[in-house]
Amino acid sequence: MDDETWRLPGPARLIAEAVREANRGRHAAVVLPSYLGQDRDFVDSLTSALSTALWTSGADARIVATDEEESGPLIWLAQALDIVDGPLSTAYLLDHEDAAGKTALFDCTLLHTKHRQEVAGTVGRLVAESRPRSAESRPRLLMVCTRDALPRLGADHTDVTFEPIWWWGRLSRWDVAARIRPAVESRSDPGVLRDVRLETLLEVCRWDLRLAVHLASAWDGDPGTLSPLIEEFIPASAGGPPPFTRLPRFTGRCPTGDLADHWDDGAVDLWHDECVPVVRGIADRADTIRHAVWAAQARVLLPWIETRRQAVAADLFRVSGKAAVRSVLGDVPDVLEVGPLFVAVRALSGRNRPPLRDAVHLLWQARNKLAHLTALTSDEQRDLIAAFAPLKLDGGR
Repeated sequence: MDDETWRLPGPARLIAEAVREANRGRHAAVVLPSYLGQDRDFVDSLTSALSTALWTSGADARIVATDEEESGPLIWLAQALDIVDGPLSTAYLLDHEDAAGKTALFDCTLLHTKHRQEVAGTVGRLVAESRPRSAESRPRLLMVCTRDALPRLGADHTDVTFEPIWWWGRLSRWDVAARIRPAVESRSDPGVLRDVRLETLLEVCRWDLRLAVHLASAWDGDPGTLSPLIEEFIPASAGGPPPFTRLPRFTGRCPTGDLADHWDDGAVDLWHDECVPVVRGIADRADTIRHAVWAAQARVLLPWIETRRQAVAADLFRVSGKAAVRSVLGDVPDVLEVGPLFVAVRALSGRNRPPLRDAVHLLWQARNKLAHLTALTSDEQRDLIAAFAPLKLDGGR
């Protein structure tokens, strides 16, 4: 992930929420799963985006510098807020006139476990002692952290002066699509096959943006090469599937219990109000990928097939007439499905218009495969699109 991530709608809202809370005078924390907290490129781009947004909003933002061997959280905060004298305490820091209205941006992901526990205690006291003080006259703290640095404030770690902002369910289909579309477009010709490729990556990767970015550049669009590419991308250290017999349907603001542990590991996240495991966390991975490929093709190709079916049916009635179609089929239903349509086209136009006959035959085969939950191969998709490309059919563009 890179700076482009924070321009996506979901992550951009996270940045906006954090800045809004700080500008309201509340302390806040952007809470990351552990696997992202260990990704320095991701955290650095996040803190940079937060800093830029704070300054753009007019906030007096200060970066908290840490030194792991000496001092501790209170001293780091005091230095960031330009407090250099006096008996250091959370109350003194909150009341110091030089700190009033400033926002300290604190990346806690760099700290060892011991210091994260110290941060949790210090922030807990800071939050408690902020309650009787006016928001305008005290400094604010904006943390980037994982769960182990959060103060103990109750079941959801929130307080009237403190708001955790979770990286939980932050990515949607639109975010992932916007992020990978340039790479997909650079490797695909315009048209329905490009749409199939993009939709397939969304269906397979879902919230796993790193996998989606990788496949957008590495995958050639052939369903047969997708599983090997995914297997190559999965790190050798990856654990097995999470021990869920059934993932809960979870729409809360943050993960809890065992779910939070698996979220920390990058095994599960919220995707459109549903808990969804990462691809590597699925025991029957090959079957899941096959189904995802089919679902993506069905979502794009079935409407395309239906549009062509309607166009061919209209062309057939216009050229041959309804009586001729009835003479072939015995009856003409209100909707001429693709199978009977092929029979009629073959009988009435097969000799005069063999390209149309062959195109409708491919349309029939493709519709049948998709109707039986079977994905088309790359060659089948290309042949189908190519067969209709030279045909002049009103409404079938």
